[in-house]
Amino acid sequence: METQTVRPPAVAGTFYPGDPQQLRSMIHEFLSQAKESPQGEPPAFISPHAGYVYSGQIAAYGYKNLKKSPADNPRRIFVLAPSHKSYLDGISVGNYLAYRTPLGEVTLDHETIAYLAAMPDVLTDPQSHALDHALEVQLPFLQETVVNFKLVPIMFGDISGGHLADILEKCWQPEDLIIISSDLSHFHPYNKALELDQSSHNAVLSQQPRAVENCDSCGRTGMAALSEIARRKGWQPSLAKYCNSGDTAGRKDSVVGYATYLFYPKSSMTKETAPPQNSMSLADIKPHLPSLARNHLENILAGGKGLQTNYLIEKFPPLAKIGATFITLTKNGQLRGCIGSLSAQRSLAEDLLINSYYAATKDSRFPTVTHAELATLKIEVSLLSDPKPLLYQDGADLINCLKPGIHGVILQKDGRRSTFLPQVWDQMPNTQTFLQQLCLKAGLNGNCWQNNPQISLYTVDKVKE
Repeated sequence: METQTVRPPAVAGTFYPGDPQQLRSMIHEFLSQAKESPQGEPPAFISPHAGYVYSGQIAAYGYKNLKKSPADNPRRIFVLAPSHKSYLDGISVGNYLAYRTPLGEVTLDHETIAYLAAMPDVLTDPQSHALDHALEVQLPFLQETVVNFKLVPIMFGDISGGHLADILEKCWQPEDLIIISSDLSHFHPYNKALELDQSSHNAVLSQQPRAVENCDSCGRTGMAALSEIARRKGWQPSLAKYCNSGDTAGRKDSVVGYATYLFYPKSSMTKETAPPQNSMSLADIKPHLPSLARNHLENILAGGKGLQTNYLIEKFPPLAKIGATFITLTKNGQLRGCIGSLSAQRSLAEDLLINSYYAATKDSRFPTVTHAELATLKIEVSLLSDPKPLLYQDGADLINCLKPGIHGVILQKDGRRSTFLPQVWDQMPNTQTFLQQLCLKAGLNGNCWQNNPQISLYTVDKVKE
């Protein structure tokens, strides 16, 4: 197999900055905001491949865990991506001397590429590589984290996940890194995307390669191949980060989903981090949510890092479900802090940890909770249903539609928004006062509820200490 030429960047200046300094700055900003896994470097992960403003922050949750390789012993990295620009029967390893990005040339492992090229269903035609973004966008992250590596670039098309796993496993070594490039659902309304992406989470985390191959994701074949390899080698997947374009830099009427899934050997997990062997439902976990929030705050307020999202999902798999929580802190029956999410945008595990921290430290109505004070507080966790818009005619009709003690209410008007949980009804003498206080909380006139603001309703499933 004769190598031809260096593959130039095809999407620099569009999917990511073409200027090297701007590109480095953007990548390191993403990495600084991502959380590192307590398990260190993974042998494999799944990473999104949209433009960096959309998915770069999510991708950083995989690259955050990688270490720089020695110059005299570069790490071999397999990057597998779906072919978007041309039909591909099988897979292609391209036919390039190197890959180039604004950060410089990426060395290829030509020995491994030649070994793969001798197999059936493996092509050297560079056509699928030439203009596609899915593999290319992973490379600047690798150039700024691993630095010294040899790339095995694989574009895949019409091939089964199992067959792709067989091909990859023939040349994989324990020191190698596998990266599967894939976005999740494409161009659905926000809530529909959450539903479809939850199916992808469930399939990946439950290690069902066939279910993964049926998910609504462009790289599902590669995802299924990695799930099959993980099943064979005893790797355990976890969801490190999930968002969609409606959360990052796009509209919510047509979104694309992004996730980073990390894979680690089960043998590397301690008993504390290993997932439970018995079947577990969210109902089983709910009674423990306040104590998990307390443990998290105990660690943080004492100067530690707190619990980690991966830890919770590994120990309690149902917390991988996308959901919304509110955390309420009370002291002697009086409110001491309350922060939460109005819509489901991330895993319940991540939402629980973030909102617990914010309720104790970021509620502008109260001073920051101290470590000594935490013991005097009670913690309540509310799991929110999806908010539904309320159609009503006027203020009188609005009052008639609301169910005190049952409805949580979101009020939006003139670019301002506020909400009261159903628990707040207990503190209000009547519905009019409830609505007046809701307007005031939004920074609006107390009578704004009579001027047809946008109202959405939700319910909560709450659990107290």
